[in-house]
Amino acid sequence: MKEKKVRTFILLGIAIALLLGIAAERLFPAQIHRNNLISSTEELGVKITEELKDGNEAFSVYVNGLTENDLVTINHKLDGFFGHVTSYTVLRKLNSEVSQVRFELEVSNNYYVYQKIVNGKEIENNMDAEILAIKVEQVINECQAESDYEKVKQFHDYIVTHTEYAFLEGEDELLSYTAEGALLRGKAVCNGYAEAMELLLLCSGVEAYMAVGSTDEGEHAWNIVQLDDRWYHVDTTWDDPVPDMGEDALHVYLNVNDDIMRKTHSWNQNAYPECDSMEYNYYEQEDKAFDSFNNFKSYILDEMKTTNQIEVMVTDSESIQYDCGFVIKEGGAQSVSWQSYEDGEYMVMLITVGE
Repeated sequence: MKEKKVRTFILLGIAIALLLGIAAERLFPAQIHRNNLISSTEELGVKITEELKDGNEAFSVYVNGLTENDLVTINHKLDGFFGHVTSYTVLRKLNSEVSQVRFELEVSNNYYVYQKIVNGKEIENNMDAEILAIKVEQVINECQAESDYEKVKQFHDYIVTHTEYAFLEGEDELLSYTAEGALLRGKAVCNGYAEAMELLLLCSGVEAYMAVGSTDEGEHAWNIVQLDDRWYHVDTTWDDPVPDMGEDALHVYLNVNDDIMRKTHSWNQNAYPECDSMEYNYYEQEDKAFDSFNNFKSYILDEMKTTNQIEVMVTDSESIQYDCGFVIKEGGAQSVSWQSYEDGEYMVMLITVGE
């Protein structure tokens, strides 16, 4: 009788162990798919971007704790440079929290252009990408910049002076959000400006990102670029005023740090490299940054001899009042107007001399 009870307990113990093993598999799929389990929309966005960079058109992954809305709106977490998600399918649910999901992707023309120019991979059966690649190579060759700083500056100026902030009309409206809108059609919104800048930089060997965030005006996109192992913000859209200034480009947001950018822009700073330098700021590099009113005044009077629009940065605006009345009194101008973009110790001044 005792032997029968012992056997019963043994069989019961085995059954419980098997059930616990099955339950563990269902409850903890990360132990089985440890490198293929995504637990946040940020992680999923990174994974999708990696797949797009590799030119993949579909992949599957396990997601943990993500809602249907997280999956539907995942494109909002992408910069869209290399492409986007077209659809997703839940292949199976392991439990209430974990599901296996397959994503269908559409690779952008930027991917094919990058692969052709950087890696020499021919574009097949995509005339739009071929035309964009020709344009990118043309702009790179026209600029003929040697240093990475010169590349950033010249590409910035090219985009600002050749693109109007506007939506394309009709069936072409979506191109307003792309590099094609900016480089081929001459009209784009912030996403198109940023895509064009990133495409030119990546194809010329400069590391760059599209940063996605917001301003007081709503959702916004710009670039973060690398120069000598330091990172800088570049916002071509905000350097292209509305109404369009034609051949005149501003440089207020050309290579600035996080401190300056935070005054007007918001973004997930954990998702992008820290920008903590002003060494390659446009005004510093072009000798247009002043900490002395006398030097500032001397520069302005000299520049007035050859140009009607002068752009400078002053670094001690809190302690010195930069009165531009001397432009009329000593420079002989009939009128002068100036606009300042102030940020703590830095203040950009745009001085326009009237007849």
